[in-house]
Amino acid sequence: MIKNKYEWSALYRDQVERNIGLISLEEQEKLRTTKIAVLGTGGLGGSLVEQLVRAGCECITLCDHDTFELSNLNRQICTLDDIGKRKVEVIEQYLLKINPKASIRPYYEVHENIISELLQDISLVCLTLDDPIASILIARECRERNIPMLETWGIPYLFAWWFTAESIDYETCYGFDTHNFSIEQLRKIKSKDVRTNLKFVSQLFQIENIRSAFNREPGMLDKMLEGEISGRSFAPIIRLNASYLAMTVIYAGILHIKKRVLAPEMVGYDYIRDQPIKVDLHKL
Repeated sequence: MIKNKYEWSALYRDQVERNIGLISLEEQEKLRTTKIAVLGTGGLGGSLVEQLVRAGCECITLCDHDTFELSNLNRQICTLDDIGKRKVEVIEQYLLKINPKASIRPYYEVHENIISELLQDISLVCLTLDDPIASILIARECRERNIPMLETWGIPYLFAWWFTAESIDYETCYGFDTHNFSIEQLRKIKSKDVRTNLKFVSQLFQIENIRSAFNREPGMLDKMLEGEISGRSFAPIIRLNASYLAMTVIYAGILHIKKRVLAPEMVGYDYIRDQPIKVDLHKL
């Protein structure tokens, strides 16, 4: 066992011993103590937080209002026994079975009355929610507090972008028509009523690599974009993207080894065609 100056438990030392070399002892301690919020514990968020805890992160805040349903079995960290249970509670218990000493703070919704507590002492936020209102609230608060926020999508394309004080703001990036809405006003409207820049969304799915990947069964992409069917997802795609997100959290967010790619620039890799892709959707 590698000796070090940090007061790690025997369990923690055994768990992370094989990390050392790929990262240093000092870097491992940074992973252990950095406070991370993962908002959304579905396909991306659940797999992401599992990898962070296995990597040795011990200070995790979770938030998700949803429960597991049968359609989640194709990609999320759940079994038939978990159907109907709160995602946050299932994931929390799963993580504590990996590291019983991990500090897991569970929350079940995002609203203005708890957002200050939810983000207290948080160093970075991973946003994997599918609720635009909650996402806007989080993005605004992160920008106000200068907390870097990381996001990706469940598409067959490895990328992750950061929202920081130096990047475009979240609402401008997505074309949300909400800049003049107060938090109180935002809470009174439904997520489906938030107007978005549809041109921005369509631009993403006009990228041929992405369009063809979603349309192997002809017509499915258009049905998804028109809201006739739910978003398409696939376990290998979701897990790969969650792994890329974990790498970005660790190497760009915590250790500052990797450059942070700021929204709206997308830099990544199409792993179906084995091609790098770099695009600024706002310049298309």
